[in-house]
Amino acid sequence: MDYGYFTKDFLGNKANQFDFDQFKISTVNYTKKVSEDWHFHEKVHISSIIKGGNLESRQKEEIQVVPGRILVYKAGEIHRNRFTEHPSRNFNIEFDLSFFDEDVALSNLKIDEYEQDSFLKLYFEFLLNDEYSKEAIDYQMKSLFWKDTYDERGTWLDQVKTVLHDRWNDFPTLEELSNEVSVHPVTVCKYFSKRYGLTISEYLRKIKAKRAVNMLLNTNCSFAEVAFTCGFSDQSHMNRVIKQNYGYTPKMIRTAV
Repeated sequence: MDYGYFTKDFLGNKANQFDFDQFKISTVNYTKKVSEDWHFHEKVHISSIIKGGNLESRQKEEIQVVPGRILVYKAGEIHRNRFTEHPSRNFNIEFDLSFFDEDVALSNLKIDEYEQDSFLKLYFEFLLNDEYSKEAIDYQMKSLFWKDTYDERGTWLDQVKTVLHDRWNDFPTLEELSNEVSVHPVTVCKYFSKRYGLTISEYLRKIKAKRAVNMLLNTNCSFAEVAFTCGFSDQSHMNRVIKQNYGYTPKMIRTAV
């Protein structure tokens, strides 16, 4: 085996990308054959397989890549991909070294069903891209690598839930929630999701969706009025969130009355 070549970007077609201060995330589609040569990337990165897959070779192992698989790459790690299914789609996260510190470390990431679900939530947050998404992704990312030092049974989680219900239309930031309960914002993000099975942004959307459905069922307000009253950015945003939470569009819900 040779030492491979350095590639600055991914081999497929990048569909879209978010840039943060210390990391960037993107979706990459594979619709035709790309290089199967050994290669490496400059930065630590993680790929979550959304669709398709391939056979990945590393120096000491071969990995059958399937949807749901999470692959972690150290900086400069040599690998190659063969027999790629078309179409395939990867959700990729690339990290600057400044992302990691004594509390946020690559070694703290343990890939299990919870982490796989967390990466899928990150992917859908990335696709939704509303007013909650940027902060949600930032803290969700850090929580995946956060050192476990807190008791998730703490009553402060109930306090966070109460604040979210009291300020559902006020868009409280994680920093504000952190100050309310005197707990680090990354810890708030991580353990809220573990306790309730939803990220804070998902929970806030769920509250709004529930209020909107009640209005749809019990008033004659237009869809635009319902969206505005319940704090959605526009009617289209409301449609997406309600469909995501209930499986029905606002029109279907109102028709069913």
